[in-house]
Amino acid sequence: MEVGLIIILFLSNALALDCLYNHRIKTTGALIILNLCLTVALAYQFKQMEKIFYLLLGCAGLVALFFGVKLYLKKKKDAPIIIDATDRIIEEKEDK
Repeated sequence: MEVGLIIILFLSNALALDCLYNHRIKTTGALIILNLCLTVALAYQFKQMEKIFYLLLGCAGLVALFFGVKLYLKKKKDAPIIIDATDRIIEEKEDK
């Protein structure tokens, strides 16, 4: 069973690379999703699901942290600047 999964995984990776090279993006995406499913099935055969779960959870946390910091810095950059005691708000816009 494990050998069959490894062979199918190899063939699916080879086809995904071929489709990527030939600019068939939708087929490449489908084959990559198939690769992920086959990887999970292979890991289940070797009782490694717990380790993969923690690895994917850590990666998801890093991605969420990255986008959170990016959003925070963008909001901080776009925040209005308050000048003098009359509470006038002046927004500085740079022309790009």
